[in-house]
Amino acid sequence: PPAEPALQPASHVPAFPRWVHRLSEYLERVPQRLDLWLMPSYSSVIYHHLRAGELAQALCTFEEMKVEGEVPSHAVYEMLIRGCTIAMRRVGQGEVPDHLTSNMLKVVMRLWKDMHEMERRPDYWTYNELIRAFGKAGAVPQALELFEHMCGNVRLLPEERAFNSMYEMCVLSGNYAAALQVFDEHEELRKSLWKPRYTPVSFSLLLAAVAREGDDLHKRIQQLPRVLALMDRHAVYPRAEACEKLLSACIATREIGLAAEVMSLIERVGQDVDPEIAARARRTIGEGEGGAARSLDEPAVEAKLERRRDSSSS
Repeated sequence: PPAEPALQPASHVPAFPRWVHRLSEYLERVPQRLDLWLMPSYSSVIYHHLRAGELAQALCTFEEMKVEGEVPSHAVYEMLIRGCTIAMRRVGQGEVPDHLTSNMLKVVMRLWKDMHEMERRPDYWTYNELIRAFGKAGAVPQALELFEHMCGNVRLLPEERAFNSMYEMCVLSGNYAAALQVFDEHEELRKSLWKPRYTPVSFSLLLAAVAREGDDLHKRIQQLPRVLALMDRHAVYPRAEACEKLLSACIATREIGLAAEVMSLIERVGQDVDPEIAARARRTIGEGEGGAARSLDEPAVEAKLERRRDSSSS
């Protein structure tokens, strides 16, 4: 028989002609060129200081701006809050904020207070920056209170950025139950006309909140079918590492049905998980199904023994 022709890799075909990429690179440089041509403003100076990682100089320029009688814009406050947040060291589970992080949070709160004194009404973006600052500094109760305020105000309703900030804060600080409460709020808002979207980051953080070790793991793992159903609806599937952690959590809590559901997902999607974990999961599922079958047979066995005792006594 004639030999089958060898498959050749397809040649690279650019999605756009080269002039589109050149134009895009030029447009990216336009704002920098405008800054060179135009008179520098306090806002642009603060922006360039923050881009260069010079937070102290940016804050000094901000104070000089106020002394000169210029009212800072929303963007200036948001840039400065973000700069303080970047300078913080994230507070992990069971940790306390270090000296720098505590001071940066105090600066953020002064900026927030100054914003109200300057009659700059905080908008959605300002609230989102403050949630990120609270989350990185480990101020979880304050962030949750601020988030509840946003959910109750039509002008500040959270969307995917705020939700992802909350999910990230709760998971990295070990407040997994709080992350699932945010998930419930997310689902409630999706019933309205607002409908905040889910992103792959949302699902990744929700899986972590469901399957991370903890005293309430058995309770949290019950939310796994909801999360997997949503992911399937959005055609987003967990990676192999996430599937292995889900299987380990199901095995640890003896949730046979959930383990079988995760194994079915792995086989359907074709994820290459650790063979040892997969074998342990199949063994656990088999033992669980065997136990269930034995429990179903027990009434029939008892009835048979009762009949034998009756016949022997008669």
